[in-house]
Amino acid sequence: MSEKWIVLLGGNELNAGFCNIAATWGAKLAVVDWNETPAIPCDRHIRLDIKAADEVARVVSDLPGEILLAYTSADVAAETAARVNAAAGLRRASPDAIARSGNKIEMNAAWAKAGLIGKKYHACDTAAALAAFALELSAKLIVKPATSSSSRGITVIERGEIAATDWNTVFERARGGRDAHPVVAEEYIEGTEFTVEMIGDDLGNVEAWGVSKKYHTAYTYKNRIAVKLHYNPPDVPGDKLERIAAFAADCYRAVGLKSCLGHFEVLEADDGRLVPVEIAARSSGFIATHLVSVLSSEPGAYLARYREALLGGALPERLVPSERSSMYFFYDPPPGIWTENDANLVGDLPESIRSLSHERRRLRKGAKLGHIDTDNERYGFEILVGPPSDLRIETVQAAEARLYARAMRGEAASLTLDDGVRS
Repeated sequence: MSEKWIVLLGGNELNAGFCNIAATWGAKLAVVDWNETPAIPCDRHIRLDIKAADEVARVVSDLPGEILLAYTSADVAAETAARVNAAAGLRRASPDAIARSGNKIEMNAAWAKAGLIGKKYHACDTAAALAAFALELSAKLIVKPATSSSSRGITVIERGEIAATDWNTVFERARGGRDAHPVVAEEYIEGTEFTVEMIGDDLGNVEAWGVSKKYHTAYTYKNRIAVKLHYNPPDVPGDKLERIAAFAADCYRAVGLKSCLGHFEVLEADDGRLVPVEIAARSSGFIATHLVSVLSSEPGAYLARYREALLGGALPERLVPSERSSMYFFYDPPPGIWTENDANLVGDLPESIRSLSHERRRLRKGAKLGHIDTDNERYGFEILVGPPSDLRIETVQAAEARLYARAMRGEAASLTLDDGVRS
């Protein structure tokens, strides 16, 4: 019998769900990762840079058997995944569309052309240009790298701070030490943030598999780092979720994407308009393997549907109906000392809420916990699923508060609740 392979570009521990998917599909897992040993087990480790598209495609072509799909959670490897899929006879998004979805300047331009932008923004090649835009805007703004992810290099600047801000420092922080890289400055829109996970087919149809409401940590410095993604949240009406999913599909098509996954971030402004934040031609780890699949089916259903699209199947234009809620919960303790081993959120939740996977290794007795500055500095996670009536944000936040009151010691050992609204 011919072997079947899933090719995973990036052996990060947040991609560990692919071990389960490969086993369920009766496939082997090949992990392309530059590290000497990937963070997750696999059947074949290909030690290459995931950005080296041609070399990766050449080496992967030597795997014995059938490539079911190539996947990545990294923007920088989206083109590599597409080339591996194409070499295996599967559909792919165009190189131009993938490049556009990896550059905030280009995606904003595409959305502006399509009449979808809803915000003021400017590409800044110098610190002086950044300062000039901020002074002209004369309002709260956010400065970002043009091509980075994981919340790196972001600075939020209040209106009253504009005159005194060191724009050289803000510019270099966003540029991340990379010469000749512009940065993006945008007006800061007050509102509620959502994400949408999508699959596009080769015909231009887009099927949305999950809409999440985002919550952010209070324990960072002038950044926006998500610590909860609540899928099918019961506090958001169904017609609003449908509207957000339809807008996401329009933004996916506007950047030219087809035959690929899509991760979209969007704001519902306080005045009700939808404002695109960013898009990527990929999904992300446990979101792809578990979080959106379990809303209506079992882990892996989203990726199985993706394979249908890669084979040329037509998808319905819709938001997949949800029977459950799920949550990507990241531990977000206040600064202080963790005082217990084996303390976790699950024991404080109703029995109807299950954790499908978790990471708690950093929550050990004596650990000193402080502010975080990127997604990668978060302290661990739970992949939660349950009935919408039980998996409510109030329930999770109350359990979280009890956990931190019991397990934390420090000046700020109390929980600051976030209602999901940007302010």
